[in-house]
Amino acid sequence: MNKLCFLILFLINSFALTAQEKLSLDQALKLALENNVEIAKNKNDEASTKYDKKRAYFSLLPSVNGFGNVFESTGTNFDQLTGMLRTETGQYVNGSVTASWDILNVANKLSDLKLSNSNYESQKAQLAYTKEFILLKVVGRYLETLQAMKQDVIFNKFCDVQEEQLRRTDELIKVGSLPGQDFYTQNAEWSRLKSLREDNLNVMNAKKNELILLLRLDPAKETQLDSILGEGLFKGKMNIDSLYQKALVSRKDYQQIEAKSMVKKYELALQRSKFIPSVSIYYDYGSRYSSFQTRRFNDQFYKDNITTTIGLSVQVPIFNGLQTRNVVYKARQDFKNAELDVVQTKSNIYVELKNLMSTIAANEKKVTYRQDQTESASRAYELEKERYYLGQGSPLDLGVAQRNYVEASLSLNQINYQLIYNRFELLFYTGDIISLVQ
Repeated sequence: MNKLCFLILFLINSFALTAQEKLSLDQALKLALENNVEIAKNKNDEASTKYDKKRAYFSLLPSVNGFGNVFESTGTNFDQLTGMLRTETGQYVNGSVTASWDILNVANKLSDLKLSNSNYESQKAQLAYTKEFILLKVVGRYLETLQAMKQDVIFNKFCDVQEEQLRRTDELIKVGSLPGQDFYTQNAEWSRLKSLREDNLNVMNAKKNELILLLRLDPAKETQLDSILGEGLFKGKMNIDSLYQKALVSRKDYQQIEAKSMVKKYELALQRSKFIPSVSIYYDYGSRYSSFQTRRFNDQFYKDNITTTIGLSVQVPIFNGLQTRNVVYKARQDFKNAELDVVQTKSNIYVELKNLMSTIAANEKKVTYRQDQTESASRAYELEKERYYLGQGSPLDLGVAQRNYVEASLSLNQINYQLIYNRFELLFYTGDIISLVQ
């Protein structure tokens, strides 16, 4: 009996511990790579381009086609032996196999092969970039939720302080030390803080639900987040030139732009190949059978009625209303635009890094300033509260001091999490955020 009770208690405790497990940022990032819908879609697109790449390789081989025809025909025929007309039904079987190979316009097939390979590289880079972008979104939603959780702690603290302040004010009013209207002033402030806390809780739940959607977790189950962050923040000297060079090597969106430029290059080559004449050799093997003949099917189809054809087909483009020339011209302009995109993307990357480094430097200073602001606001609030209960201050001054303290605490919390996010952003903009899950 004791063993049974112990087992039941053990299972209950194990279940409770499991239910209380919190989702860490590392776990969230790994779940995103496994479950996110956008990543799954990009994987499907990558598989399609990979299959098309295989198709392009096989297009270098000759094409082989088979043909078969079976039919029955009923009609009136003249019998030359008897000199009479009679209605007869005949059965026919025709079949052939044809192989053809374009031996001259190899440029077309090679361009198609390079085009499919560039498409695959572009889609592969797109998949990698989508993973990195989703990871950054997960980090953002996770940190926003943690920020709201921390703000809830702050609001809860000030709600408790205000409740105690209201109780103390009520006691002083009863002994005649404070006027009666001070109770309503303090009660209004308490209600305001509770309302702000509810707004913050609503934001926290919304951000958490957005995170759940990104991870494709069960929205019906409660998810708790771990407030302890890992050691994945960017480390090292923040030198713009070294970060820029690292980004050009590692950023998948830049690699995708380069691959798209190559796609446009080979699309141009593919269109130009339409100016080249097409010379194809072909071979056809066929046979036929007719029930009107007295010989058997095997004799007719496999022996007597066999035909073979070897030929050469030449097609020379002469004039098609400038359609080919127009297509080539458009392809050339698309290629030029793609090259401009590569140049512009390099400039964009440099500016993004430069702006982010400035933001990080500014936010690091803001942390120091807001720490000082919070400490000063806390001291001012304590002094104003002391003056108020000594009968030397007004409830208005006390309310202003408390609001300044609340706002300073919230601002410090906000800038702390913003700075953390900025450092994750730096990993993203240098193409290194994927290292968080490797």
